[in-house]
Amino acid sequence: MAPPPSARPWAGSPYRRRRLLWTVALLTIGSVFCLTQYGPPAFSLSESFKDMSFSSGSSRAGLVGQAKAAMYAGEGALKDLQEMDALLHFLTAYPERTFNEDGQTFRVEGMGSVEVDPSKPVDLRIYAPDGRYDWDEYMKQVQKNPLVVFSKTYCPYSKKAKKLLNSYDLTPPPLVFELDKRSDGPQVQAILKRLTKHATVPNIVLNGKSIGGSDHLEGMHAQGLLKTLLGGNGLKINGNV
Repeated sequence: MAPPPSARPWAGSPYRRRRLLWTVALLTIGSVFCLTQYGPPAFSLSESFKDMSFSSGSSRAGLVGQAKAAMYAGEGALKDLQEMDALLHFLTAYPERTFNEDGQTFRVEGMGSVEVDPSKPVDLRIYAPDGRYDWDEYMKQVQKNPLVVFSKTYCPYSKKAKKLLNSYDLTPPPLVFELDKRSDGPQVQAILKRLTKHATVPNIVLNGKSIGGSDHLEGMHAQGLLKTLLGGNGLKINGNV
């Protein structure tokens, strides 16, 4: 006696097969309609997953961890901080470091290698690359040098401005940064141009504000205004000017 035929997936009457096909077709059409009208279903992750920095839109790299929120001068808790002050902190506290120390990038704690775009506001974490952001303490140090001269050693106008300021015999003396001695000098100069609207050197900064270049300095000196300006901004004038 022959064994019974094995069951087949589509065994059954033609009516049952047609009914199954119509059911599948209607479900497919309904699903497509819902997706087109309402989009994919939304869902949210539990708090425990959020604490681990997971999110429905996380990329593979993002699952490793999220960077801290960006910090910019003049915003939120930093509303009284000027980017110029942060730049001066970087130049004085990290004299061996430059914005292009790795070619075009710069190593910052917690951010990795970043490329500084001097044409845009710079995240203040870049100006404190060791990851410590004690800006109140930093500003106390910056304010010890109210007069700053951005110069180039070979520039005749820079030499003229420095000679004039030396004749005032100031206490504290001007803090001078020679941009041609830094590999990132062009980047620093571009940041200064954005912050002060003064593109050339010397760029003389008094308490975080540019007072211009050599011609501006000479003009104020000739009118007797420079002595009053410097004396009124925390500088002691010892020279006979």
